[in-house]
Amino acid sequence: MGGAFAQGGSAMTPDMFIHIGPFEALFLLALGFFGGMLSGFIGTGGAFVLTPGMMSIGTPGPIAVASNMCHKFPKAMIGAYRRYKLRQLDPKLALLMATSAIFGVQVGIQVQKHIYELLGPTGTNLYVSVAFLIVLPTVAAVLIRDVVKARRMGISDLEPRFAAKLEQKFRIPPVIKFNIVGREQSAWLTIPLGFGTGFLAATIAVGGFIGVPSMIYLIGASSAVASGTELGIAFVMGSTGTFTWIYLLGAVDLRLTTLILATSLIGVQIGAVGTTYVRQYYIKMAMATVMLLVTLSRALAVPGYLVELGWVELDESVVNLLNAFVLPVMTVAFLSSTPIVLYPMMRVRRKLARAGILDSSLDGISVGKFNWKRIGIFGPLTALNYFILFHDPDWWPRFVTSIPQHEPLTAALLSIGVILFAIYWSFVHGSFAYGILDFIRIAPLKREVADIIAKDGISGLEAWIDYMEREFGKDKWPVW
Repeated sequence: MGGAFAQGGSAMTPDMFIHIGPFEALFLLALGFFGGMLSGFIGTGGAFVLTPGMMSIGTPGPIAVASNMCHKFPKAMIGAYRRYKLRQLDPKLALLMATSAIFGVQVGIQVQKHIYELLGPTGTNLYVSVAFLIVLPTVAAVLIRDVVKARRMGISDLEPRFAAKLEQKFRIPPVIKFNIVGREQSAWLTIPLGFGTGFLAATIAVGGFIGVPSMIYLIGASSAVASGTELGIAFVMGSTGTFTWIYLLGAVDLRLTTLILATSLIGVQIGAVGTTYVRQYYIKMAMATVMLLVTLSRALAVPGYLVELGWVELDESVVNLLNAFVLPVMTVAFLSSTPIVLYPMMRVRRKLARAGILDSSLDGISVGKFNWKRIGIFGPLTALNYFILFHDPDWWPRFVTSIPQHEPLTAALLSIGVILFAIYWSFVHGSFAYGILDFIRIAPLKREVADIIAKDGISGLEAWIDYMEREFGKDKWPVW
């Protein structure tokens, strides 16, 4: 092998897009649901599960990153709207960070493009994987430290002391009051944070690992507000980044994107609802757990990439053994989101149901109702969309890889068309998913109940229920 560089063109080719058979389709549907549920819960877009998940079934790194970015921005739009309604998204902070994040995205894509031209698909796979190995364990360690301290102190979350110091000492105008965050910080503090978030999003489709911690530790936002605001930033980054990925490289595989969206638009809403059922440090614990599992999965894949590039020599049986564990470990990673998100939700709902106040504790006017418009109209329309896209499975790879070859204006219009189509797809299927969740009573808790859990946990909820039963009797609770 001699360590020679692999050859690679400046744009994707149709043969680089994977075949999607029954196994791949079922895997992507499962990946979308569990990744979406996790992303709605922790507010990072879930790309640290979705991007490696797509790569684990053979998708090249650039296509996995680009397709996840395309899936991410319409899903983030829906998740951001729900978190805004819960007052877990600060519009001012989202707008400021998103502005500089746009530039970070463009720089990150250019770096990916350069590596692809120099080292080919294997080089980009290695770059993406190594980035995961650096970022994930670092952030996980910080989060675990906070979880341990918060549990030891018996509080919902740690107060970001450094953010308070910045609020007092870093007063370069303009100083902006972020109402939802509850802090006054210099706008100049958001510029490097937004740029770093955008760069990382374009590099490995994961911006939340910079965005969420920076908003917590430097801006002073709570975990819930930081994760909710990140969804707003992700919408802006994802839409502009998707345009660039299509326009320059033709790298977005809408087949992957829509299969993941099919279930992630349901999962993300379940995850967003789940944030009202837990204490704040629990969100950090969820992030750290899945991060470490994904780190292991990517670490197992790195030796194979190094061998393909000719940079190291390993026995083929060793490489095959390591590669055999990549997909199972990745599967465990995204399946772990089920107990992380659903267990506390079911536990709280069970206690409220036993007290006879579950329905009155849920925040939603359509809870338990069958919405014919959302389910009866948008359901069949969603099915029709999938039939059109998958009727000829080879059409999309041919179409998207041809876009960079068109004249600039035509290429730009086609790229914008794909973005608008992704938004349309998400609106149609998201409306259907929202109707299903309302019908099965998956709704956030009212603020009064959620605040009790956030402050004192399950024990606080139990004490409150006992108090209300003593004061008002089991069947005569006041209506809030």
